[in-house]
Amino acid sequence: MTLRVLYQATRAWSAPGSVVPALLGTALAARGYAAGGHGAFDALALALVVAGAVLANFGANVINDYFDFVQGVDTKPEHGSGVLTGRLMTQRQVLGFSAALFGGAAVCGAFFLRRDASFVVPLALIGFACAVLYPACLKKYAMGDVLLTVAFGGCITLGAYGVQVHSLSVHQGLLVALYAVPLSLLMDSALHAGNMQNGPDDRAAGVWTVANLLPQPAALAVYGVLLFGPLVFVVLGVLLHFLPFWSLLALLPAPLLVKAYRTINYHLIFQAHLIFGVLYTASLLLA
Repeated sequence: MTLRVLYQATRAWSAPGSVVPALLGTALAARGYAAGGHGAFDALALALVVAGAVLANFGANVINDYFDFVQGVDTKPEHGSGVLTGRLMTQRQVLGFSAALFGGAAVCGAFFLRRDASFVVPLALIGFACAVLYPACLKKYAMGDVLLTVAFGGCITLGAYGVQVHSLSVHQGLLVALYAVPLSLLMDSALHAGNMQNGPDDRAAGVWTVANLLPQPAALAVYGVLLFGPLVFVVLGVLLHFLPFWSLLALLPAPLLVKAYRTINYHLIFQAHLIFGVLYTASLLLA
């Protein structure tokens, strides 16, 4: 087992999916969004949130490989990351690696326990439950879209925001979650694209997803809404003065999203997610 195999197991190309929401939460905290303009920024908190989110993301990817393999969902070499179907790692090694990654994420979160335990612990438990329960037992019941939206949209953005402002009301939480909607939609579109590609194999394994529960035209329509919904959100947000004018910069990756729609390529979505997320976050800092 080499570092290259471990890298392959993490599906490291998915890292922006956890980094960008943390940056968004930090930008909202720094500029005092939903906090009456009273900004707060903590560089160490940002570093720990990003590291913890990435490690948890990688742990979720690895444990997903394990459950998909033992439950007969991944049977071909191209399924999952390929480390189990290609016999590059054993099941025990995959479990141990996922435990190490989740352990690293827990260490990052432990730094916040003394000052924010009542806020950090529930979010961490929700995120961990989404990461483990989804592949273990909820994936076959088309729960992936909901769990991914909660984990990569709400939990990470709220977590990064909350550990820096140190006080989070229900009103603040709802507003921060609203700002995270476009990132959540893009992440869900990547999952939906993968599920559309794997539809026949998933059905054969008894796994139901939104993509294979719907007729193909309807699944494609949902895919379009998830992909282009963030662009509509930005335009409406600017028109309604909920978002600053600078947020229109986030429309720049639109051609990449069009290409992702035509090809149903989730790798392109992650590229668009990174570009969109950075520009969207920067626009809130520039406001």
